[in-house]
Amino acid sequence: MNTIQVIEYVAYRYLLSMSFNQVNAILRAFYQRDVFTKAQLMEHLEQLADRIPDHQSISRWLKPKRSGYYALDGTWLKYRSENIVLLILFDVKTLDTVAYHVADDETEEAYTALIKMAGPEISVGIKGLYGDGDTGLMAMIEKICPGVPFQLCVFHKYARVGQLIPFKYSKSALDLEIKERVEKVLFAQSKDAATTALHELELFAKENNGYGKLNKAIEVLHHNFELLLTHFDNPEMSPYNNVLEGYNSVLQRRIWLMKGFKKDINIERWLKFLILDWRFHVLKESAFENRKGKMPLELAGVKLPEIFNWLTFVRKNYKKST
Repeated sequence: MNTIQVIEYVAYRYLLSMSFNQVNAILRAFYQRDVFTKAQLMEHLEQLADRIPDHQSISRWLKPKRSGYYALDGTWLKYRSENIVLLILFDVKTLDTVAYHVADDETEEAYTALIKMAGPEISVGIKGLYGDGDTGLMAMIEKICPGVPFQLCVFHKYARVGQLIPFKYSKSALDLEIKERVEKVLFAQSKDAATTALHELELFAKENNGYGKLNKAIEVLHHNFELLLTHFDNPEMSPYNNVLEGYNSVLQRRIWLMKGFKKDINIERWLKFLILDWRFHVLKESAFENRKGKMPLELAGVKLPEIFNWLTFVRKNYKKST
């Protein structure tokens, strides 16, 4: 019963639900008896994680094509009682994860390690970068990717201003007007329109000098304001970084179901599982027709057969091909 096929099936079911109870119920229904304890299941999954190739090995094997447009961001995770950050380099055109790196903080050194890890794949040329403007990220870009167009996510900036001014539940006419004026800045149709709207907002602030939150909101808009306008000079770039944000939310939700990491060695094991699972995940509900029914690896130009369980596919084909 504890054959590799059964373990791969159980692992695949677990990755779909991230719930031992659900997987156990399916196995009990099929075999008409208890099959694994939770400890046994976790041990099998950890051994399987150690056997499958790592992220970069999969890329060297399948050789996905890179678009040259990448998003970089950090998502915070729990390790025991501490916070750690998962840094991700994400291809925004293919939705494939290029590289990831776990660090204590979003520092220049941590982002540099991430870029160097992805070096062999992105050395053909970086056409554009997206991010949230974190200090460590910007310091790395200035040193390693000088001159590469960088788009600061407009929605990130909008959300940051919304923390100061109650956009969602505006209770006053003043807040509603500020909301409209901020939207004219951030969602303008041209660089000149955005600059003009910001100037008009500054004049409006002088007329309402007693409202301190408005002055703080303008400071937020001024910080790296020129990076919000990159897409006007590079029309092939979006003003948003929502694809990586959506991916991060998927990862965070699944790791939350695991209730964080208890052992250091399991951080790499489970991130390998989760991130490879995404790369082989069929995008069934995408709003974009060209993505529907395809895996991120297929969007990156990898020709794959019909895959029923990516764990079995990797086991049967990786060593044979390499």
